[in-house]
Order: sequence, then structure tokens, then C-alpha cells
Amino acid sequence: MNTGFGKIVWWGFSPALNFLNESYISDRSERMKMSDEKMESLHILVVGAADSRHLLKTIAKSYEHTNLPFEMYVVENSIESYARQLMLLGIAFEQAKSLQEKTELLLEVFGNTLIRQSTLNYIQNKSSELIRMVTDFEELKQKMPFINLEALKYKERDSLESVFKFWRNPDSTLFDISKYWDLRLRHLLGPRFDSRDGVFDWDYNMKILNKGASIISSSEYKYWRKTGIAFHLREGDYNGPNKTLTSEHENQQYIRRGYWGDVVSSPYLAFGIECEDKEYLKKSNNIHCKTAQDVSARNVTAMMYELKYSRPYKNCTENIFGEREENHKGDLNMFQISFLPVNFISDLNKKACYQKLFDIVYFSNSMVHHFVPEFSTLLKRNAVVLVETAKFILDLTSEQEAEYIKKVTNMAEAAGCEVVGCQEPNEDSFMKFIFRGNKTQDNSES
Repeated sequence: MNTGFGKIVWWGFSPALNFLNESYISDRSERMKMSDEKMESLHILVVGAADSRHLLKTIAKSYEHTNLPFEMYVVENSIESYARQLMLLGIAFEQAKSLQEKTELLLEVFGNTLIRQSTLNYIQNKSSELIRMVTDFEELKQKMPFINLEALKYKERDSLESVFKFWRNPDSTLFDISKYWDLRLRHLLGPRFDSRDGVFDWDYNMKILNKGASIISSSEYKYWRKTGIAFHLREGDYNGPNKTLTSEHENQQYIRRGYWGDVVSSPYLAFGIECEDKEYLKKSNNIHCKTAQDVSARNVTAMMYELKYSRPYKNCTENIFGEREENHKGDLNMFQISFLPVNFISDLNKKACYQKLFDIVYFSNSMVHHFVPEFSTLLKRNAVVLVETAKFILDLTSEQEAEYIKKVTNMAEAAGCEVVGCQEPNEDSFMKFIFRGNKTQDNSES
């Protein structure tokens, strides 16, 4: 636990991806143009994304492909990650709240150690609802019909229920996250803890800026490093513990509950460093006019809008937060999110139902070690494989990042993939590969 990366990943270290991007489904797009009929479902495997950013952005942009159904399969290495993703998805598809409320709520739960009392109450109430969903699939079909939990083992469903029960408990003293955050910093910095302001300033100027994330302001980055609070979107007291950031850590002969996540890179990377609206990235006197919090709020608002109305989001003066629910509504039958058993990725190739199934696969940098030659049996010909780089893992040196790129490229080639994007450190947040087939698959197809 001596790295800022942490034992468990609560947010991704790269911007949100739209898996329905033309560069990933170009061959299907050509066929769609020639036919008005609904295409065969696109199958997407998401390995270790840690949060719901890719899922939400892909669903939000799905209106651009009205006749393309798709199914996303999610694999994580902890049951707490599943619980948090279900909470974030629940917020995004909440019908009773305005877009602004959902945006503020989602970002607060996503990236803050301390939250407002109203957010704490929401988590408690939503946890009760999620307990009913994971224990009664009929309830799940009514509330979130696009979620499939049937592949989870019974003990994993029980574990999900236990996590939600802990979140639901109103006793805030059960999880003193400020104390745990401080302990993580002390353990990471050691003798440098007393000069932590200088350490934070060094990390910002020598790492964050060099990575091309200058939209993250110095003040917001250092405030997050000190407190764990990334998003302060509303006036109010942020003093309630965000229990969705708790996990258990086995230490010798006993298990401890605490915060074991990132304390270096920040939650701003997921939604706050890229933006379709270039106005949000403008500079004046070489200083960004907006902050990463502003960009995050804009991007999440855009996703909430597109999820709700299935049309492009545009910044304008009209009161979009007051639009009526019945104006437009996306088709929830066009997509499905299936949660697979924890750490199931190593067993996928042993199941016949997954053979040659996936059109698109995403690996996080924390789970890319599963990208082994045997994995190729799960890929369709010309499948796209996306691998998160180590660009924003600030603990790594440039030499280690280069070694990571080289290692992943060798792994991909061993699995029959051809690299088509990103072969240099700091060039991009993702590497892109195309599966061209290997001898084993060629023989089986012939």
C-alpha cells in the first residue's frame, strides 16, 4: 500500500470512452447504412474500468446509432466496485431529479470523501432500493431493466447486499474517512508528510502539467490531495462520510475497513480533462478560464441530458433543467449491462458461450495482465481491443511508462492483435489494437 495508486481503484485514470465511436464500429456502420433493420447486438467487454464512466458515455451516445443494440459485460476485481457502479447508474437513470441535481449528486458520490447531508440521505435510501434489486430480480427488472446480475454467484449477491446494508446504516461514525485519508497520506509520504504542501505542488507542476492535464487547476488539485474532496458544486457543509469509498483490506490475520484508493492522480481524469465544447478548454494569458470541476460538471450534465432526451446536448440559455420528462425518452431495450463474477476474466475462455463473442474489449491498466494469448478465443475477427495506458499513474517514471507500452504491445501481438494507435508514453490515454486472428483460430475457422 506504499503507492498513491492504492489497492482498489475507485475511478479510472483516463477520460470516458464512447464504445460506439465510429473508429471502433466502422465496419458495422457501413452495414447499418445499407439496412434499416435492427443489427445483431454488439458485444463489449469492459475489464477493470472501476467506475461507470465508459458505460454512461456509451449509452448516452447510443442515440447516434438507433438500430444498433449492444450489450456490455463488466468484470471487476472487487464486489465494492460493482456496488458503486450500480449506485452511479442508479443516479444517472433517476427519474425524479433534474439534470442539475443528478449531475451534482453523481460527481459528489463519484469523487468526494466528504458529502452533504442530502447526498448522504440519498445514498442511504438508494441502498435500500438496491438491496431489493439484488435480492429480487423482478424488482430489478422493474426499476433498472437494462441491468443483468444473473451471472453473479450467490455469495457475490450476498456480498452486494452486505455492502448496501453498510451504506444504509445512518451511523456516520462507522466510517471516519477523513481519518483514513490522513493515514493513507502519512503512509505514502512518510517523513515528507510535514512538508506535504511542497510535495503536492511538485506533483502538480512536474507531473500533472507534464501529462497535458493543465485544465486541472493547482488549487483544486492540492485541495483534493489534502481533503479528498474533488467537487464542491453547492454551498453547504461537506461533513458526511462517503461510504461508497469504503473497502476491506486483509492485513496479516485480520480484516480492516478503510480507504485504500487513489490519493495522487485524482477523480478529475474521468470527466474533467477533455470536452467536446472547446470553449471550456480556452485559455487567457496562458491560464485556463475553466477548471476541471467546471469541465466535469459540463460533461456529466451533457451525458445526463443525452441519456434523458436522446439528442445532442448544446450549451444554451434555455432552462434545460426544467424540460418535461415526457419530451423524449431513450430506448432502454436497446442495451444491456451484464455484471460477471468478480475476477471472472481468467475463466471466460473456458465458457463456450463467450467464444468469439466480443466485438470490443477494454482493459484498464490495473487488469491488462489478463490480456494473455488464450484470451484471443473470445474475440471476433477484427475485434477492437482498447488498453488504458499508464499516462496518469503519477508514481511511474517515463522509463516505466515506456516499458509498460512495450510490454502491452508484446502481449497484444502474442494474442494475434495488431497495434494501430499509441506507441509512445504520454501520447494518448489508450492503446488501440485490432484482432487479426491467430493460428489457433484460423485453424478452427477453416
